[in-house]
Amino acid sequence: MEHLSNIELFYSQEIFDNIIHLKEDELFHCVNVFRKKNKDIIFITDGKGKIFKSQIIEIRKDLLKSEILEEYSFYNETNNLYICIPLLKNKDRFRFAIEKSVEMGITKFIFFQSERTIAKNVDLGKVKKIMIESMKQSLRAYLPEIKYFFSFKEIANYVQNKDSIFIFDLNSSKRFSKNLIKSECSNYFLFGPEGGLTIKELAIFGEERLFNLTTSRLRTETAIVKLVSLIT
Repeated sequence: MEHLSNIELFYSQEIFDNIIHLKEDELFHCVNVFRKKNKDIIFITDGKGKIFKSQIIEIRKDLLKSEILEEYSFYNETNNLYICIPLLKNKDRFRFAIEKSVEMGITKFIFFQSERTIAKNVDLGKVKKIMIESMKQSLRAYLPEIKYFFSFKEIANYVQNKDSIFIFDLNSSKRFSKNLIKSECSNYFLFGPEGGLTIKELAIFGEERLFNLTTSRLRTETAIVKLVSLIT
C-alpha cells in the first residue's frame, strides 16, 4: 500500500461507479485553495473506511469529477468506543475536545445534556463540519457517528451492558485502566459538564461504575483528551 502521509485529503460520499464528485466546500478547497487542475492526482475519503487515489477528469463551476485509480481500505480499531461529551458552555473547549478525539481515531460520539449543563443546544451541522476537517487533517478514513441525548438518563436507557460504562469522577477511588475495556461489546466513557454530574446522575449507574483518571482536577476537555490518548 502506498504511504499516505504527505497528501491533502478531501471528502465525498458521492461515488458513481468509478467516478467521485466533489461539490461545495470540498470543490472550493480543491480548486481555489490547493489549486488542483485537470489531470492532477488527488486523494478522497468516503468517510466509511476507504481512501481513493484518483485523477481529476473534469472541473466545472459547481462540480469536480475525479476517476478512481486505486482504493485503500482501513480497519476501524475504535469501533466499540463511545466518547460521551456533555454540552460545554465554552465553545472553543467543546471544539477542542471533538477535534483532538477525532484526530486520535475516535469514531463514535454521544453528546448530551445533564442537570448542570449550562449550554442547552448544539449545532450538529457545525459539529459534523469540525469532524470532517479533523478527519481530513489527520488522514483518517472514518467520519464519526453522532448521537444526541437530552438527559443523562437517556444514555442509561440506551446502553445495554451497564458493565461497559465508565463514568469519570475525581472523588472515585478506582483508577481507570485500559485493560478494563471490554473487547466483545461497546464501551461508553462519560464525562461531566463544568459543574460536574449531580449525585442523582452519578447514582444511575452506581458507584462501581465511577473511575478517576488522575488525582488532579482536570477541565472536561482535558480529561477527554487524556482518556482518548490512553485508549487509542
